[in-house]
Amino acid sequence: MSFVLGIGLALAVGVGLHFGAGIFSKDANVLNLIRIGIPFVAATQPINSLAFVFDDVNFGASDFAHSAYSLVMVSIASVASLFLLYRNYGFLGIWTALTIYMGLRLFAGVWRMGTGTGPWRFLRSKV
Repeated sequence: MSFVLGIGLALAVGVGLHFGAGIFSKDANVLNLIRIGIPFVAATQPINSLAFVFDDVNFGASDFAHSAYSLVMVSIASVASLFLLYRNYGFLGIWTALTIYMGLRLFAGVWRMGTGTGPWRFLRSKV
């Protein structure tokens, strides 16, 4: 359900910003930057929604230590990618680094449940 809402939000954001960018500014440079960012904002909505779901599931399972450690590791990797990508690609690099950040958050949440470690050990047990 969250993923479907993420897809709907992606479409709404993509279409809305494409046609409504002029509401925010009339400056051609600003409008150009908004148009560059629209695909990233729209495309990451499903990734964001799933990352938030897995974060909340892990919080609900009281897996706070994993959440904290994984967020630190994801942040270190994301900040490193931000510096590298911004230096080489500018504004496009920033959006790419943010996409990497959200993708890594999603990966960390899926990995924890997928490996059946921590509070998810019961997923590996045979009935």
